[in-house]
Amino acid sequence: MKNIIMPKLSDTMTEGLLGHWLKQVGDTISRGDIIAEVETDKATMGLEAFDDGVLLEQRIRPGETVPVGTVLGTMGTPGELPVKEAPGEAIAAPVQPAAVQPAAVEPAAVEPAAVEPARSAAPEITTREKASPVVRRKARELGIDLEMIQGSGADGRVLLEDLEKIAGVTPSAAVTGEPAVIPAVQLPPREGAGVESRVARMRGAIAATVGTSWREIPHFYATMEIFMDHAEEVRRELQMAGSPVSVNDLILKGITLALPKFPSLNALYTDEGLVPQNDINLGIVVNVTAGLLVPVLREAGSLTLVELADQTRKLVDLARNGMLTPADMSGGSFSVSNLGPQGVSQFSALILPPQVAMLAVGAVGETVIARDGEMVVGRIMRVTLSADHRAVDGAYAAGFLQELKSVLENPVRLLI
Repeated sequence: MKNIIMPKLSDTMTEGLLGHWLKQVGDTISRGDIIAEVETDKATMGLEAFDDGVLLEQRIRPGETVPVGTVLGTMGTPGELPVKEAPGEAIAAPVQPAAVQPAAVEPAAVEPAAVEPARSAAPEITTREKASPVVRRKARELGIDLEMIQGSGADGRVLLEDLEKIAGVTPSAAVTGEPAVIPAVQLPPREGAGVESRVARMRGAIAATVGTSWREIPHFYATMEIFMDHAEEVRRELQMAGSPVSVNDLILKGITLALPKFPSLNALYTDEGLVPQNDINLGIVVNVTAGLLVPVLREAGSLTLVELADQTRKLVDLARNGMLTPADMSGGSFSVSNLGPQGVSQFSALILPPQVAMLAVGAVGETVIARDGEMVVGRIMRVTLSADHRAVDGAYAAGFLQELKSVLENPVRLLI
């Protein structure tokens, strides 16, 4: 028998909502079939079967939100009986930040069946068995004693709608959104997508991430002005030659050239301490209707400027069309937020844990500067590095900004 679990679909995901079961108990499942849909704050994913078998049971009902690692159901061989366990309980489901979920189905340890004497009365259903974790949590919030409720679910299981009837509270609505899958199979979008609900869930996920960042990471900030006259000349020349490159692309390329000299900024801060990363995987903050997404440009240091620009455009398009996969949003080692196109001249950004740095990029604007003893009009851009003081100090951050400034002010290096 194998457990079908709620997978961890992004670095920050802690729970997911079971949208729909696409297979029913007794249905034959082939490797590659989509068993169910899971809805997160970002998208709707399909749980893909990595083995053949039969769906033995469904432990979680559609519309329930459960923690990562929760057993959603089981599958096995025809005639096999599911092991009776507390429904909705979570099991360990560790995921490496840069890895795609290896499987939505994983083996479950099955103890040899023991023969028990016949009982004269039906076994008592405990509070833990008669409600999922999310229902128990909601009941605590509403001050409802689950022992006093006869649920409408299987075997008297209490559902969110049962709490709604008692307290007059509407449970969290199912989120529908643009599709993505595990690992990379598209699901068709359903009609009647709940935009307001999706926005609320995404804002909730953002709140959880930035709350953790603000509470746990000792931020400090360093700002530097960079003259962009020469860099913009290079951009115009590339565009005239048929290579559409943006100012943001120049900045991203400049970061890939500066970071190798400052490996402690291209790193993750974990329980074991600072872990520098071998590859430069750039997280790019993208504004979408429901909030923010951060797709990851993988191995950015190995890309030419034109290749980097092309792949960045594709990632941004996927983000704005709701087509990112979990792999597209995991494994970032350094992130960039650019509010220049919105006219913001300077700002500070919060670091995305477990990363240790985020670069906030402002708009390029004209200013009067002294150059060779004369007053001239130049184009400058302010960038602010947010850094984790547990990982680096101010001088180290300043060194990175000086290197980035040198690269962008001498942009021939961007073309190598």
